[in-house]
Amino acid sequence: MPNADPPLGKGTFEIMVTDVFDDERQDLFWIVGLGLDRRHATTVRPGAVYSGQLVPSLCDSWLKIPQSTPIGREPHSKTVTEKCDECLRRTEESHFSHVVWDF
Repeated sequence: MPNADPPLGKGTFEIMVTDVFDDERQDLFWIVGLGLDRRHATTVRPGAVYSGQLVPSLCDSWLKIPQSTPIGREPHSKTVTEKCDECLRRTEESHFSHVVWDF
């Protein structure tokens, strides 16, 4: 899958993954972006952004945050277990706490 352009065409920027807590845990969220068929990793907490917002993934793709699933229903992404190979490769370089997040 080709990388999407950054939002609003403002150019590109480098995703910098740092451990802001030194030896403490840093969370990594595996999400299925809107219209995608596999999980990508991001350090942006999905619950802190609104649906439709674009967030960067570790593989330099942009993920569109889906709307929350209504109460009483299962999220469509719940059955998606495949993870992006490039995101997996990049997570091996750092010590993250992995969280699978479904909307």
